[in-house]
Amino acid sequence: MRTFLVLMMLALGPAPFAYATEKHATEKHAAEEHQPAVVTLSPEQRRMLGLRVMTLSREGQRLRRLSVPAEITNNQYRTWTVPVRVDSQVRQRAATLGQHLRRGDAIATLFSPVIADLQSDLRAAADAWRRVSALGRRAVGNGRYLETRGRYQALRARASGYGLSEADLKAVEKGEGSSGLYTLRAPDDGLVLTDRFQQGEWLVAGRALVTLVDESELWAEAALPPRPGLTVPAGTPARVVVGDSELPGEVVQAGHRLDPVTRTLRVRVRVPNPEHLFHPGMFAEVTLALPLPPDALVVPETALTRGADGDWQLFVEERPGRYRPREVRAMGQLEDRRLITGVPEGTRVVTAGAFFLAGELAKSGFDVHAH
Repeated sequence: MRTFLVLMMLALGPAPFAYATEKHATEKHAAEEHQPAVVTLSPEQRRMLGLRVMTLSREGQRLRRLSVPAEITNNQYRTWTVPVRVDSQVRQRAATLGQHLRRGDAIATLFSPVIADLQSDLRAAADAWRRVSALGRRAVGNGRYLETRGRYQALRARASGYGLSEADLKAVEKGEGSSGLYTLRAPDDGLVLTDRFQQGEWLVAGRALVTLVDESELWAEAALPPRPGLTVPAGTPARVVVGDSELPGEVVQAGHRLDPVTRTLRVRVRVPNPEHLFHPGMFAEVTLALPLPPDALVVPETALTRGADGDWQLFVEERPGRYRPREVRAMGQLEDRRLITGVPEGTRVVTAGAFFLAGELAKSGFDVHAH
């Protein structure tokens, strides 16, 4: 009887174990069907394809460089338009186009009947003020003292507004110079960028005589392509190249609206130009050193392929010879490299041969969604 029971247990025992093993195999097969496809290659195949792999790292990738075309322009904050402030005739030119002027240098000698009357009134007011101030407030009375001083100061301010310098005003008060003649002078150091007058020409008040620009500091107006998420903060370092000459620069302004004609984003770079190497109107190339997003990594363009659904993907090396696709987000382009997110630092990815791996997946008919 005992022998019979042992034989029955041996006959029935393996059945539940076999059922469990079969069930486990079925579940494993179903799970594998939901996993992204894997491409496996032998060492010989990898050598034949020239397959190369790199480890993603942020080391040395804190900055990305973006090169864009630009034009050298005058610094509008260091540019002066020198107008005629009262109807005048040009009697003599003192400055020429392209000339570097110092502050106070003569631009042109002009004649105006209004200035002639003003000079006469100022001389008289200066004489009256000298007498009154010598006598003192008590001797002439407070009213006369204030009236005389006020008229003298008002005429002086009016003449200064017409462009007469302090030295010119003192000469008028002394009775020096010709009636009606006055000199317009440079308000600061600068290059004569434009001049729009001829000797003998009558100019109306407000007419620009010359434009002066301080070329020791210029701007480079760069045009950036419209890329979502691309920001260029003020203070971003830049290199400005014209021909064989290169100068360092710094972003001072970045636009927030696209140019309606060129559909580009304008960025203004300040360029110190102490040796006057660059001049307004030159074409240049500006290279910006932009900080990378904190979660971005850089890969060669050859590492990226399109998946079955059109999304960008990388091939991650799980172990030598075993490669699995991984969807990523491709961002800004850096020459032959791209910024990507979606994989952690330290991941090993295929940089050469990815196109072949993508082709193998397409032939196998896998629909890859590795999110």
